[in-house]
Amino acid sequence: MSKPGVLDDLPAYAAVDPHRTCDVLSAFPAQCRAAVGIETRGLPVIKRPRVVVIAGMGGSAAAGDLIGACAGEHLEVPVVVHRGYGLPSVAWDDALVFAVSYSGDTAEVLSAAAMARMRGLPLVVVTAGGALAALAAEPRVASALVPGGLMPRMALGYLFFPIWRTLRALDLEVATVNDIDEALGVVETMGRELAPNQPAVVNEAKRLALAVEGRWPTIYGGPLTGAVAYRWKTDFEENAKTFALAGALPEMNHNSIEAWRAPLAGGLHLLLLRDDGEAPEIRHRFEILKDLVGGVAGGMTECRARGHGVLARALSLVYLGQWTSYYLAILRGNDPWSVPQLDEIKRRLHHA
Repeated sequence: MSKPGVLDDLPAYAAVDPHRTCDVLSAFPAQCRAAVGIETRGLPVIKRPRVVVIAGMGGSAAAGDLIGACAGEHLEVPVVVHRGYGLPSVAWDDALVFAVSYSGDTAEVLSAAAMARMRGLPLVVVTAGGALAALAAEPRVASALVPGGLMPRMALGYLFFPIWRTLRALDLEVATVNDIDEALGVVETMGRELAPNQPAVVNEAKRLALAVEGRWPTIYGGPLTGAVAYRWKTDFEENAKTFALAGALPEMNHNSIEAWRAPLAGGLHLLLLRDDGEAPEIRHRFEILKDLVGGVAGGMTECRARGHGVLARALSLVYLGQWTSYYLAILRGNDPWSVPQLDEIKRRLHHA
């Protein structure tokens, strides 16, 4: 069977995807719409924070990256995404801290929450359960409790929208209601277009997976889409179990560009995450990059964001990346749901 035939043979998915990850991805637009209505309980009356710190790891931290991308255009208060134990040095007086862990048991996030409480900082936990949900019952801890049962990387809607709603309640708007409506409409349209029942000839995510097959995906974005490029990288790693590279313009023009040489570059497929909101100088850098690298890369594809608002543009590319990594997993015969190596690390840490 040809490679496109593999992706269009829906009964064959069952052997590779026993957990029906495809159903979870298809339901992502509904997840986002439901998540908009999740309220934060126990939100304290606080003065306007000097900085917002979002502590998270892995798929949970991706919600913070998306908040940060949106905040860049709408909010004068800086948003810091913290990946690690404790809290960064900026998280002292007048800081607002979000502890985000879908499982509720992420050691680094629990450490951040404990430090926030020790410093007397306003704390909001966003979780589906675990120790973080138990902490939500403590005084002066606000909470947004979300539905469980998913892998953290597939719960982006449940993690992003409660943070957005909480910030809006504190007069810290990172996206307008119109921005939200547009983004929801965009992902709903994409959910229909990228679903497994849409053949490869008209399915952008399937075509991307077929183009990448046999090479390492290398994803570059711009100032807005650089964080999304990193999300693509981690989705390829967790879903398709393949190494992937990611970076952003203009930074990669000052270092990574030198690595794009034959013969090694022939084993990479370049994915450029483009955005109609790019500044002219970034657009020019992308064109130069294509000219310099196009002849040595194993392949190159441009992926265009959809929509006008920042959220729609960023979220549309995130969703495209989720589906693309899923179809690459199917092509390579890797279960896109399970993460045995990650689970083993957690097991060993727990028993250390």
